[in-house]
Amino acid sequence: MKRLTFISIILCAFAVSCAHRNDCYKLIAPLPSGIDINSLQDCTVPASFSPDDFRWMGGNLRMTVYNKDLYDAVEISLMQIGDTIIYNSERMVINKFEEAHGGLDINGGLDEGGCCLVGYEGGTYVARSWDDHATYTKLGTAEVPLAEDFIIVDCGSFPEDPADTIRTGQKLYIEKMNESRPDFFQLNTLVTIQNGMVTEINRRWIP
Repeated sequence: MKRLTFISIILCAFAVSCAHRNDCYKLIAPLPSGIDINSLQDCTVPASFSPDDFRWMGGNLRMTVYNKDLYDAVEISLMQIGDTIIYNSERMVINKFEEAHGGLDINGGLDEGGCCLVGYEGGTYVARSWDDHATYTKLGTAEVPLAEDFIIVDCGSFPEDPADTIRTGQKLYIEKMNESRPDFFQLNTLVTIQNGMVTEINRRWIP
């Protein structure tokens, strides 16, 4: 009985000490993607690749897959000074935060080397970078078969240009990209995969 009482006292003392020293901080990380990089089946993922990543003989696309950085709104509401947030794949100790620019600026926001979170859908916040781009976490590299009838929805060179939908001649269209705008990035490209095969590549114009 005395031993149990002694242990209880120690635990209480630790809790009080922890609270007073402010060293019981949280690590705030982006929500998990729920995507198995080794088994991409039915999903739409941000991805990056170049024309050289198409294996036309085998009918495959090799791409780097990303996850948009979203944070649980409840966890953000409980955020406190001293916590650490993972932003743009790097850890940042939170020294201050305030509502600003329609969102939440941490450590002075982007202008002061901090970060910015903005309310998003489904009870989440999204991390923002320059030009209002979201930040992304790299999940890994995957090689996915191309469906025979996969399509490419591609933006023009300028924001006012209409998007082109390429349903035939995809190989020739991709090969010509080596001359201009050859690369696809996670910031502007979404790849739709159905039944384990790429069915659509959608690239939108971004600044």
